[in-house]
Amino acid sequence: MSDTQSNTQSHTQSSITSGAQSESVAQRPAVANEERRAFGTAKTESLRDSGWWRIVIPAFVVVASAALFVVPLVLLITLLATTSLNTSSAVSRLGIPLGWLWIVMIVIEVAIAALIARGLLKIFLTDAGNYRA
Repeated sequence: MSDTQSNTQSHTQSSITSGAQSESVAQRPAVANEERRAFGTAKTESLRDSGWWRIVIPAFVVVASAALFVVPLVLLITLLATTSLNTSSAVSRLGIPLGWLWIVMIVIEVAIAALIARGLLKIFLTDAGNYRA
C-alpha cells in the first residue's frame, strides 16, 4: 500500500471511532459539579395530623346519605299528595291515574338511594384502625 492509501484508511478509521465516541458521550448524562441538596423532605415535615378528618368525613357521608333519601322523597311525596290524592287537582278531574307512577318512583328512589348510601357508609365508616397513632 502506498502512504496515501494508509493515511486515508487510518483517517477513515479514526473518524469512525471518534464518531462512535462522540455518540456515546452524547448519550451519557452530564455530571453536575454542583452539590445536591434536598428541600422539604419527609424527614423535616411534621406528619402528625389533628384527626379532624376522622370526624368530619364520616359526618359528611351520613348527612349526604340522609339527603339522598330526604330530598327526592319530599319532592315525590309532594307530587303524590298534590296530584293524585287531591280531588280538586286538574289531573284528578281529567281522570288520569298518576298515583301508581309516584308510588313506583318512590320505591325505585328508595332502592337506589339505599344502594348508594350502603356503599358510601361501608367505605367511609369502616374502622380506620391502621391510622391510629
